[in-house]
Amino acid sequence: MNREKDAYQIMQELEENGVDMREELKEAGEFVKEETVDTYKKIEKTVVDGYKKIETGVVDGYKKIETGVVEGYKKIESGVVEGFEKVTDKCVEVMFAKEGETVEEAKSRLSGK
Repeated sequence: MNREKDAYQIMQELEENGVDMREELKEAGEFVKEETVDTYKKIEKTVVDGYKKIETGVVDGYKKIETGVVEGYKKIESGVVEGFEKVTDKCVEVMFAKEGETVEEAKSRLSGK
């Protein structure tokens, strides 16, 4: 009860001295509202920036994976093609090349060129 009495007395004294507590409280509320909005804007910017960093990291990660997969596929493709060419060349050399004829000459002759 003592605190309520003290608060009431302070309010009376302020009113007697021409201080409109309603107006003071309204201004204080507006100040708090502005500070709260500014704080929320700062938090929002920080969160958005954080999400952008995460997004960039994920995209960069996917690009690295993509690059690795494509490079791996190209190495496999190259190895298969080279292996096929070696087998083809050996077959032409053993089965179709005439005495003293190179593999390229035999291929050319067989293709009709």
